[in-house]
Amino acid sequence: MRKILAAILVVGAILHAAPEPTIADRTAIYDKMRESQFNYKDQTAISLNGEYAAVVYDKANPLNKKDYIKFDPYLGLYLVRPGFSLRGAFMLDELDSKQDMWVMTLQENITNMGHIKSFGSELGQFDELSFKTGKVGMLVCDCASMVGISLGDDKFIPNRYLKHFMRYDDVYYGDIGVKFSEDNATIKVQSVNPFGSGKELKSSDIVVSVNGKTPKNLREINEMVLFADKGSVLKFEIKRDGKPLSYDVKMANITVKNLDIKEAESNKTAIKKTQPKSKFSSEFGASFNKSLVITSIKANSKAAKLGLKAGDKIMQIDGVAIKSISKIDELMKNKSGLVYILVSRDDFQFFVRVNR
Repeated sequence: MRKILAAILVVGAILHAAPEPTIADRTAIYDKMRESQFNYKDQTAISLNGEYAAVVYDKANPLNKKDYIKFDPYLGLYLVRPGFSLRGAFMLDELDSKQDMWVMTLQENITNMGHIKSFGSELGQFDELSFKTGKVGMLVCDCASMVGISLGDDKFIPNRYLKHFMRYDDVYYGDIGVKFSEDNATIKVQSVNPFGSGKELKSSDIVVSVNGKTPKNLREINEMVLFADKGSVLKFEIKRDGKPLSYDVKMANITVKNLDIKEAESNKTAIKKTQPKSKFSSEFGASFNKSLVITSIKANSKAAKLGLKAGDKIMQIDGVAIKSISKIDELMKNKSGLVYILVSRDDFQFFVRVNR
């Protein structure tokens, strides 16, 4: 019965979908918006406003450091200021858009079109399309407005991230060290970093509101934190064991130092000589060099399941700075329960939780 109902809903959606834009419609969209997309250092640039533009990172043709303001490793975008007046396209709020809206990558002869399929809920998780665009560039809708930046496949960077992207000259996202989960439209605290600014919250707390607004889903609660102003305070109203509680959590920063991309990539492979195997290396399936940078990870190992990657560097264990593999073995020898390991990746530091 459920399959029949689902089929009826899909057919109904198709029957009531907006008509596909004609060739004349697509030509009009391109003519209206083409000035908002231009060539910058032999790459496609998308105007965000009258001053700033975004360029999608191309590993085969990275920009020189002098040619951009910052590089955001989560979005894979350069922020550039070309030095001449730009024509920024009107940015549609894609969360309020209609599901039957047609979207396409801006180009002179638009042929490939489809719809928005789903919205990402975490940093680095892009919104998804019902089709593959086949081209990097501005993603536009049939109402001749910008929806985001197409990555050439079935993913795109949405406007809500782009608006935050151009707010600061450095890479900044809000962070309180708390991971949330969604259960039947109820937002709960899943885990808390004891070193984070949100350490007053506890696992299984129910989030009632943040700054007076009730988050409806996981995407919304995560973006309330990610897009919060630098130094701002989030007022959490929660329920813990049925009792209402309130906490003011001051925003910490996920910040990433501006890097020359060529330098960043060469740094990862500069040191190839590994240290002798240690108990930690054997247990977690990771090899390290003398600088405590991971050089390789075994498939299906503990390190792989934790999300660690070659190029990551071990910085601390439970707040204690690590200078050598022997120090890791020494600290881990008597650890039990949850252990927090501070890891650096492309100058961004984050914690992984290890259950011993």
